[in-house]
Amino acid sequence: MTPLLAIVSHTPTAVWIVLAVLVRMGLRQTRTQTMSAARVWIVPVLVGAASLAGALRGFAGAGELLTASCWAVGAALGFASNRSLDLPRRVSANADGSFTIGGSIAPLLLFVGVFAVRYVVNVALAIQPSLAADPGAAAAAAIAYGFTAGLLAARSRKIWSTRRARRPAAHLSPQ
Repeated sequence: MTPLLAIVSHTPTAVWIVLAVLVRMGLRQTRTQTMSAARVWIVPVLVGAASLAGALRGFAGAGELLTASCWAVGAALGFASNRSLDLPRRVSANADGSFTIGGSIAPLLLFVGVFAVRYVVNVALAIQPSLAADPGAAAAAAIAYGFTAGLLAARSRKIWSTRRARRPAAHLSPQ
């Protein structure tokens, strides 16, 4: 059995179920949809919290301050990267407070990316547990975790920012 096949075959079924759910969520977003204001922030908050917790738990031996700082750097890089990616590209605020978001494959790729980072990190830690105390491994993993969380947060911020564009401009009256 090849090493890659051994890794995949020893992966718990629950992990593949999580991947299937993420793929399904991503595929749904390939179509134009309406999203409530609260739903805009649910995924970034959950992914951000889970990725930070995963980095801190996985690399506890390397130091929490290093790991958390690198996660924050990764999140800032991911957030800043959306300036050039400009995701989502088609979004508008609706009068009822919801948002209409054009379909895109980007969320699918981002969700699979989040999964891939977590999967690769967990496999690496399972194969070589000493990585949990390695500052270089902790920094690299935490930056990757933070980057994906930052991209998701930036996407939600862009969606949310369309509310300002929808508000009527206040007219100044001459005094």
